[in-house]
Amino acid sequence: MSNAEPSVQDKAIAIFRELVGDRADQFAVPIPDAQQAAQSALTGDFNDKTAFDIAFHMTDWNSDAAFVAALLLFPERFTPEEIREGIEEFLVHAPNHLAAAAKLQGYPIQDTFGVGALDGWPEDDESENGSAP
Repeated sequence: MSNAEPSVQDKAIAIFRELVGDRADQFAVPIPDAQQAAQSALTGDFNDKTAFDIAFHMTDWNSDAAFVAALLLFPERFTPEEIREGIEEFLVHAPNHLAAAAKLQGYPIQDTFGVGALDGWPEDDESENGSAP
């Protein structure tokens, strides 16, 4: 994709701009108002640093959240290439933020579905088993 084309997150944010106007900017800015609201809501239950960290981890993937929500609402507005790109960008960015927020909140991170989610890179597994070159 050339630099002249909008990213899949930009496309998702444009969809939300149609729906909610300028409030869609909360998906585009690095630190949305939602981060401050989340931090304030958590301050009574956690110290200031933990409240900040949880709020950060829950809001830093805002453009990824916009893509997922836009895909759920309007899948027909995305090409297969854009969907693959958006899924990859989400999976590279959001899961570790969610895991960090859960851990800071006191919830364990588990491999609930038994797929080796906590095992590291697939190549690492192959190397340990002697099957990688």
